[in-house]
Amino acid sequence: MTCSTLEKQNVDLVSLNQALKDCVATQDIEKAIGLAIQRQKALIEIFEAAENNPSKLEKLAAETLECLSQEKILLRAQSSKKRNDFLLRKSAIQAYMAPIAA
Repeated sequence: MTCSTLEKQNVDLVSLNQALKDCVATQDIEKAIGLAIQRQKALIEIFEAAENNPSKLEKLAAETLECLSQEKILLRAQSSKKRNDFLLRKSAIQAYMAPIAA
């Protein structure tokens, strides 16, 4: 595979990563799943094409792991926020219901 084709695939991968990150941020799970599957296929093609070039392969692997790490951090932050919101609503309901129960 030519270097220009590999570079084009890398650009496509970067745009897929950004789109996936945007979907995760907006919690569009259905679209995120579709993009994750597309990204997986693109990664497989790129890794197969770059297997004769260890330096590119190492760089690509590092970039991919960094992207996955950022997505994981974003998902954890959203999960913590949802849990905090739930606990605040639960406390508010308990405070509202306390005089009724007494």
